[in-house]
Amino acid sequence: MAGVTIAPTEPVITSGAFFARFVFDVADTIDLTKLGSIAGESTEPAPLLRTIPSPVAIQFAVPPLAANLPPVTVDSRTASARVKIYDYGVISIRIWFQYAGTWSGLGDLAIELRKDDRLAQVARDLLERVLLDCAPALDEPHVPLVEDYFVATVEDFEPKLEAKTLLADYRSSLVKPMLAEPQELAPEEQTEALRLHFSYFPDDLIVVQWDSAFIYDSAPDANVVLDLLEFANSQLVEFRTYDGRLDGELDAIYATDFPPQRRWRPLHRRETEVRATQLRFLLVDVRELADRATNALKITGDAYYARIYRAIASRLGLDVWERSIESKLDAVGDVYRYLVDQAQVARSEFLELIVIVLIAIEIVVGVLGLRH
Repeated sequence: MAGVTIAPTEPVITSGAFFARFVFDVADTIDLTKLGSIAGESTEPAPLLRTIPSPVAIQFAVPPLAANLPPVTVDSRTASARVKIYDYGVISIRIWFQYAGTWSGLGDLAIELRKDDRLAQVARDLLERVLLDCAPALDEPHVPLVEDYFVATVEDFEPKLEAKTLLADYRSSLVKPMLAEPQELAPEEQTEALRLHFSYFPDDLIVVQWDSAFIYDSAPDANVVLDLLEFANSQLVEFRTYDGRLDGELDAIYATDFPPQRRWRPLHRRETEVRATQLRFLLVDVRELADRATNALKITGDAYYARIYRAIASRLGLDVWERSIESKLDAVGDVYRYLVDQAQVARSEFLELIVIVLIAIEIVVGVLGLRH
C-alpha cells in the first residue's frame, strides 16, 4: 500500500555476549616474573592476536599475564571471568555473559546488568582474591582506583545483516545496549552515539562510546578490539592516579609557607633541600610510570586498528588527561626549581656566615694576643 512504511523484522542473535570490564590501578608496578598462578590457575602471556598474524603490527612492550577465574553469579545469571595483569600496576577483571535471543533482548540484558550494583561488587571480590596471590609482586601498592567499561558483542545474526543495515534500520536498537537507556533516544543523540563507527568488511561493525562499545564481528577479531578497549581504559585509570598524586602534591605546596617568614633562611636550608629532593623523586617517578603506561602498546603497521584505538582514546579523553598531567608536572617542576634556588642561596648565606664567624674569631684571638 502506498505511503505505508513496514518496520524491519527484528533479527535474532544466534551468538553474542555482554562484557563488563573493571580496570583497577593497584600499585606503581607489578613484577610479572613473580606471578605463577592466580586463584589456582596458571598465568599465561596475553599478547594481542589477530586472525591474520601480524606480530610486528600490534604488540605489547611487556605482554600482560592472564588467568581464568572461577565462574560468578549475578542475579541468578552465570558468567565467566578472567583476570589480566599489566606490569605498570593495573589489574583488569573481565566478566562476560553469553547471549542468544532477540536483538532487543541484548539491550534489555545490558540495561539490567549495568544498573545492578552487584556486578561491580563481584568484580571487587574477584580483585581481592587476585591481590592475595599478587601481593609479593606489588611495588608500592595503594587503594585501588577503578574504571569500568561495557561491551555488547554479536558474532552472528539470523538473518545475516550488513553494517549499513544496522546503522540505517536498527539505529535505536543499536544504541540501546551501549547507553543502557530503556527509552528511544532523540535522532541527534543517536547520531552522536554512532558517530565513531568502523567497518573493515561489509558484515562487521564497531561502535565506540566513552564508557561502552558495540562489536559485530567474529570472536577472534572482537577479542582484539576488546583488548584495545581494555588497554585504553588502563591508561585512563593510570592517568587518573597520577593526576590525583599531583593534585595532592600541589595542594601541599600551596599550603606551605614559601618562602618561610618566621625563620632565618640559612637555618631553613636543610628543610628546603629535603622538600626539593622529594619533589624531584615525584617528578621522575610520575614521568617514568606515565611513559611506561603510554608506551606499553605499539601499533605500527595496522592502520585499521590504529584508527580504532585513536577513536577510543578520543572518547576517553586520554589526550586531555595527558595534557593536564603535563601541566601539573610543569607546575611541580617550577616549585622544585624554586626550592633548589632557595637552597643554593641559603647555602651561600650559610657559608658567608661561617666566613664572618671565622674572621670574627681571628680578630678576637688577635686582640687577645696583643693584650698579652
